Amino acid sequence: MNSTSKGDRLEDAFYHYLLDQQDRGELIFGAYPPENCRIYRKKAYYCREREADVEFDVVLELYRKGRDTPHLYVIFECKNHEASISEVYVNDFSSKIGRIFPHAVKGVMVVTSRLQAGAEKVARNARMGIVKYDEQGLEIIADRRGSCFEHSFVRSQIFRSANSAKSLKFSAYHDGEYFSSIDRFLGSLEPELVDGIRPENGGGSLPVPYLSIEQIKAAAGKILKFADYESGAVDLVKVCQSLSIDLQFADRAVLDADGVAILGSANFGRKAIEINSHSRETRERFTIAHEIGHFCLNHERYLRSETIIERDLFVTREKDGSFNYERLEYQANAFSAELLLPDAVFLKKTAHFRRDLEMRDRGHGYIFVDDQPGNSATYDELLSRLSTHFEVSKQAIEVKLKKSKMLTDQRKRNEASPISRVFAGLISSRKS
Repeated sequence: MNSTSKGDRLEDAFYHYLLDQQDRGELIFGAYPPENCRIYRKKAYYCREREADVEFDVVLELYRKGRDTPHLYVIFECKNHEASISEVYVNDFSSKIGRIFPHAVKGVMVVTSRLQAGAEKVARNARMGIVKYDEQGLEIIADRRGSCFEHSFVRSQIFRSANSAKSLKFSAYHDGEYFSSIDRFLGSLEPELVDGIRPENGGGSLPVPYLSIEQIKAAAGKILKFADYESGAVDLVKVCQSLSIDLQFADRAVLDADGVAILGSANFGRKAIEINSHSRETRERFTIAHEIGHFCLNHERYLRSETIIERDLFVTREKDGSFNYERLEYQANAFSAELLLPDAVFLKKTAHFRRDLEMRDRGHGYIFVDDQPGNSATYDELLSRLSTHFEVSKQAIEVKLKKSKMLTDQRKRNEASPISRVFAGLISSRKS
């Protein structure tokens, strides 16, 4: 795809995003109702210096009530680059709008990558707005009281950072403030219109409530009962059907704006889950159960849409200083583990396979394994049977055994795999 096509794709996506926000009445709280916000794509304005029209990617004209001419122009310049944005583009854009609009205008760079240091300084000094837009990113719900996403998390979306974060659909910077919703961002461009809205910086975020593992376990159990689950591998398609969730599978790789693979996504408005291509069926099942967890734990209070990347599967505990979105992902991971391996059925089936394999407690524990070939072979067969029965990974079964305090493991080399660490973290989670 050439650069023009890529740019057009970003312009089109962002233009329709603004139209969607306008339809919801969320462009600006206060003086400009949706009908006073006119949105254009490829709008041209006359430039005296050039004696010709100059075209802009996306334009938002804001009108005062009863006025025929715009009170404020918001000009969006879209740059769909894989590399970080250099200061050349920022300077060119600033110069272009300066020649046409001497006042009552705000320039906003819309990018899919981050800005280089020089471009960042130019944009800051010019008091230019910066928006990072990722059509595949998660989208928060606008809330006049604040946002559940901390400003440090939003900042990491826009400017270069050592630790890249999960991608938001919309994140913005203007005049020292960070925003995760379009209405607040536009309000910052015209402060007199804000009508009591406060910026999202410095402690203005709304915390996601803590849920104990008992509460999460109860939520998973309720869903299993609702789906008439009795034994074997949980039928996740049936679970979705019982919850009226539209589950779709896409045999394709989907990347976010930072090039990170998106395993799946949930859209709460459409009540839909889409799962992208996976290399392992067990990982796919965990992803589906994770997304179901977002629905069952009422995360639509915070998000309109959600995406899951591999890094999310490693959010295994609630650490001091972690972002609120990590609490949402932790809760969904814990739910997934409880949904796929329900306690009562798992304990019953483990006892059944244990008897078949003639495993006995000889004073070392209910299930014992060490480096002796006989013990190791029998134990591995137990893991294989349970893994096949529940259609989850052997590592997940092993951690479930440890969690249930049924396993005594005295092997000298027992390194957990990444997916095992996911489940292991759910065991040692603590209250925050």
